[in-house]
Amino acid sequence: MKYFLLPLMLASLVLAGCSSNPNAIEPNDLPDFEASYKVKRLWSEGVGDGVEDSQLSLRPAVTALQVIAGDVFGDVYAVSRDKGKRQWRKKTGDRIAGGFYAGYGMVLYGTREGMAVALDAETGEELWRTQLSGEVLAIPVSDGSLTIFQTQDGHVVALDAATGEQRWDFETPVPTLTLRGLAQPTIANDRVYAGFANAKVAALDLASGAPVWEQRIAEATGRSELDRLIDVDSNLIVEGGGVFAVTFQGRISVMDQDNGRQYWDKDMSSALNISTSGSGSLFVADDVGVVRAVDQRGGTVLWKQDGLYGRRLTGTAFQDGLVAVGDYEGYIHWLNADDGSIVARKRHDGDGFAGTPVSYDDILYVLGYDGKLSAYQLTPR
Repeated sequence: MKYFLLPLMLASLVLAGCSSNPNAIEPNDLPDFEASYKVKRLWSEGVGDGVEDSQLSLRPAVTALQVIAGDVFGDVYAVSRDKGKRQWRKKTGDRIAGGFYAGYGMVLYGTREGMAVALDAETGEELWRTQLSGEVLAIPVSDGSLTIFQTQDGHVVALDAATGEQRWDFETPVPTLTLRGLAQPTIANDRVYAGFANAKVAALDLASGAPVWEQRIAEATGRSELDRLIDVDSNLIVEGGGVFAVTFQGRISVMDQDNGRQYWDKDMSSALNISTSGSGSLFVADDVGVVRAVDQRGGTVLWKQDGLYGRRLTGTAFQDGLVAVGDYEGYIHWLNADDGSIVARKRHDGDGFAGTPVSYDDILYVLGYDGKLSAYQLTPR
């Protein structure tokens, strides 16, 4: 039997501790800063009931024309990207988990019952659904011919994009106790790159699912099962010939995308989405709310922002020279990507976020805990 821990629940244990623990972390008050950017909310739209008390992530998907979002009770919405006008709503009845993928005329998502589902992006009508071996908490991905789903029990499955029929299935053993979440697989260079709860990263042949290489980037240490959690739950970034990954209670590492050889690794812990500037910097929010910029070439920490310590951050999103993160009180913080200084802040709502914000074409799209979807644009003062 497998046992799962919610990343946010585990983070709350780390942050809050027990009432008798004198070392329990108290969240920082909102830090003072000098605003150098104006924040404009372009639009807002309600897209269901959010994630409520499920503690699951439900990240929206953004394309050139649409934003796809929904709630954990199965309502899926498409709104126009420019004005947030609702295009369609589909009541699926599914217990959706993880978040959405949109592309190639499809909307993809997985469910807690292990169902892989494809909807028509233009109408919301169901195209197909396929039963998988376990809960689907990772956001799917597609190249237009195949769709890739990853399950909580260690399977990466390729389904035909047109029919939903299974093409291949890769499996790796996972620990008895894991975080309840998974990194979104990445398709690049005719390969699928995936991270697992056993701290392994694998490159799989896209056509066949055959492993090209596998690399373990952290080793479990400690006496308790909690201490030995080393899941790869953050997204993988493939660029510049490298595969960048970070584990919970482990390491951040870069591997050669062709053979998996590690170039460098450093101590770091995160189960949140990471982002890249596209010009040599990674941005990581760790488990206690410290945000860092890491040099992709050698792993040097370029800057550290600890003013948001303990505020239970989302993952990072890179937006036009800035790094955006959300916190548990519903604030979005924008940091200068060059030095980490806070340059803008806006309260989205009072209940936190359903997932990491999404940056597209210099606009930030965020989904609140209770289902409020908004688009934000920044301009220098």
